[in-house]
Amino acid sequence: MKKQMDNRHTVDMLFVIALLFLFAMGALMLIALGSSIYKRSVSTLSDNYDRRTAYAYITEKLRQYDAEGNINTDIFNKSGALRIDTTIGAVDYVTYLYQYEGSLMELFSRADVENLLPESGQRIMDINDLVITSKGDGLLLITITLSDDEELTFITSKRSGTGTR
Repeated sequence: MKKQMDNRHTVDMLFVIALLFLFAMGALMLIALGSSIYKRSVSTLSDNYDRRTAYAYITEKLRQYDAEGNINTDIFNKSGALRIDTTIGAVDYVTYLYQYEGSLMELFSRADVENLLPESGQRIMDINDLVITSKGDGLLLITITLSDDEELTFITSKRSGTGTR
């Protein structure tokens, strides 16, 4: 009788251990699945953030300084750039938006300063390339190649006629 009781306790113990093992495996699988979903969500949010930030930053700068003759395409550091001229008080300033060493850069300086260095600008975000083309009638075609080589192309317009800021 004692042998039968020991055998039964062993089976009960093995059943409990198997049940705990199945519970642990289920928990680990759930954690692995959750981390995979989380990683994909973060990647998608990051990609969307890069796209929205690049687009929103440039268009906001255009809207902020939109006045007749203030916004032009220009060459800065031997590549295309967006030039924004503005006057604060009685002093003329220039802002350049350009690509330099894998980054979207902004350089704000007095207009009378010569020999501006591209590394003097402030890094905004990582990009591979920036191409700005004037299409006439106040339209600008802007193509940004993001750091993952995805191209973001949009057309924006200067909204000013003869008004001020």
